[in-house]
Amino acid sequence: MTTKEYLGQVSRLNRMIDNKLVELHQYKIMACSISAVKNSERVQTSPDPDKNSTKFAKIEEMEKKIDEMIDEFVDKKEIIIKQIDSIEDEVLYDILFSRYIEKKTFEKIASDMEYSFRQTLRLHGKALQAFEKKYGHLYLNVKMS
Repeated sequence: MTTKEYLGQVSRLNRMIDNKLVELHQYKIMACSISAVKNSERVQTSPDPDKNSTKFAKIEEMEKKIDEMIDEFVDKKEIIIKQIDSIEDEVLYDILFSRYIEKKTFEKIASDMEYSFRQTLRLHGKALQAFEKKYGHLYLNVKMS
């Protein structure tokens, strides 16, 4: 895993949680929808009397998965923030925090810090190198899942 991928985990997990919440909302809508009554003359079939409990079990399972993802998100975000906080150069710290925690664009970071876009990119590279030097041993040989 690269330094950018490692730091980007916070943003990725946040997007995954948002997607799961959309999925959960869709399940809830489907579970609450009313099925049409079918009057076809079919023989030897029996309706599933436990259809609603199956739907609600899926919803409960999805909620549990979302809770686990939120726990992982909070834990990883806390670790990464502590690591970024330990970067001693204030400019490099500001760039890493703005980019990976606040999810700002390079244009916005450059504007906020009153640097040119190119200077901001150069400093971002320097910040990544400083972070990697300090914490690279924790993630560089790990494959991203």
